[in-house]
Amino acid sequence: MPSQTSDYQTIWKNLWQPFFKLSIYQKFLVVLTSFLLGYIAIGLHSYLFVCSIREQLKQLNVSPEVLATPLDTVDTYLIQGGILVVLVMLFMSLTSFLCVQALVDFLNKMTCSLKNLLSRNHGGNGCTQGTSIPIVTGDKLGEIAGLVNGLTTHIHDLSLFRRTIESDETVEEVYARLAYVFRHTLQLPSFVIWEIREKDDSIQAAYTWPIDMEQELCAMSSSHICRARRTGDIVSSNGFPNICPVFPHTDIMTHTCVPMIVSGKVLGVVQFFSLFVDSPERELELEKHIHQAGLYLKEALPVLHSKRLASNLQEMATKDALTGLCNRRFLETNINPILAGIKRRKTSMGILMCDLDYFKKVNDEYGHDVGDQILKTLAVILQNNVRASDIVIRYGGEEFLILLTECDMDKAIDVAEKIRTAVEEQLFRVENLTIRKTLSIGVSVFPVDGEAFWECIKYADIALYKAKESGRNRTLRFDASMWDSTDY
Repeated sequence: MPSQTSDYQTIWKNLWQPFFKLSIYQKFLVVLTSFLLGYIAIGLHSYLFVCSIREQLKQLNVSPEVLATPLDTVDTYLIQGGILVVLVMLFMSLTSFLCVQALVDFLNKMTCSLKNLLSRNHGGNGCTQGTSIPIVTGDKLGEIAGLVNGLTTHIHDLSLFRRTIESDETVEEVYARLAYVFRHTLQLPSFVIWEIREKDDSIQAAYTWPIDMEQELCAMSSSHICRARRTGDIVSSNGFPNICPVFPHTDIMTHTCVPMIVSGKVLGVVQFFSLFVDSPERELELEKHIHQAGLYLKEALPVLHSKRLASNLQEMATKDALTGLCNRRFLETNINPILAGIKRRKTSMGILMCDLDYFKKVNDEYGHDVGDQILKTLAVILQNNVRASDIVIRYGGEEFLILLTECDMDKAIDVAEKIRTAVEEQLFRVENLTIRKTLSIGVSVFPVDGEAFWECIKYADIALYKAKESGRNRTLRFDASMWDSTDY
C-alpha cells in the first residue's frame, strides 16, 4: 500500500513538472487563464439558459404586446450579465496581477539582499537595491522579511568586523575591537580576555573591562587551572556556582567562560560576568548575547592566531635567543623612527659599546655553557642599570650596545661607570664555579660626535678599542684624536 501511494505521488509530480518549470508570471497566466475560462463557461451557460427562456416565451400563444416587457427584461439581463462578466474578469486580472507583482517584488528584494550579502559588494552583482527588505505586512511574508533582514544584517556585520580586524596591525588592536563589540553591540558590561602564553603555559589578562576589575580577577598560576582552557568547553556558573574554584565572586555574580580554539588548540578564554539572573527573560537574553559573542570570536580567532604567529616570528627575528635582548636586526629595522624622534625633539642619545674582558678565556677554560650563563647574567645587569626607555642590544658575541635616549655626555659617562662597577662587583655563579669578570665600555653621543648614527656607533667602538688597549675594565669617552679617517 505505501508503495502504491508513492507511485501515485510520483505520477502526480511528473504531471505537474512542466508547470513548476514555468516562471512566476507564466504560472500566473496559466492560473488566471483557467479562472477566466471558468467564468466564461459559467457566463456562456447563463447566456444559453436565458436564450432558451426567451425562445420559449416567444412560442407562447400570447400577444406580442404582452411579451414585449418580459423579452426586454431578458435582453437587459443578457447585456448586464455580459458586462458584469467582463468587469469581473478585468477586476480579477488586475488584482491578481498586482498581488503577483508584489510577491515578485518581495522575492526580488530578498534575492538581491542575499546576493549582496554573498558578494560582499553592494551593486557589484547587478542588484541596485539595498540589503533591507521593507516589511509591509504582518503575515508570514512579513515574518520572513524580518528574519532575512536580521540574518543579512548579522552576517554583514560579522563580515565587516572580519575585514576590519584583518587590517589591524597588532593583537591588541583586535582585542580592543572585540571589546567594543561586546560592550556596545552586545551590551555585555563586564568581561576579561585571557591570553595563554606558550612559553611558560601561563594565562594572563590581555584586556579587562571595566579596567578597575584588574585587582579582582581569578588568580591562576597556570593556564590548566582554568576549566574552560583544560576542557575546551564553555563553562558557566549559572546553576553551578562552584564550578570554578578560583572565581572570587560566587556570592554576587555569575560568569561564563568561552574558550578561544583554533585547530583544536586553546589560545585564550573570554570570561563574561553578570549579576545573578533573576528571570527567564534575562537568562535567555544573556544566553543570546553570549552566543552572538561566540560568533564574533569565531571570526576573530583565525586573525588573532595569524597575528600572534607573525608577532612571534618578528620577535624571533629581532630578539637574541640566548639573552632575550634585542639583536642587531632590531636595531637596523627600528633605528630610523628613533633617530627621527631625537632630531624632532632636538635632544641627544648616549651610545655605550660594552665588551667583557677576556671572555674567550672563559669559553676555553670552562666551556661555552658557562660562557652562555655569564652572558645571560650580564644581560640582566645591563637591563637593571638603565631606564625602561633605553635599549640594550646584543651586538655580537660578548659585545653589547646600549642606546640611552634623552641623554647627554656627562649622564652617559655616569651610566657607563655604574654598569662597569656593577659588573666588576658581580660574582658570576655557574654550577660549582664562582667567576669575576670586568667590562670595558666605549662612549659616544649622537649627534654631538657625528651627524650620522652609524658613524657614532663606530666612534663608540673605537673608544671601546682604546679602553681595551689601555688596560681594560674602564670607561672611555670618544675623542676626535682617536680617529683620523674619513671612512667608518
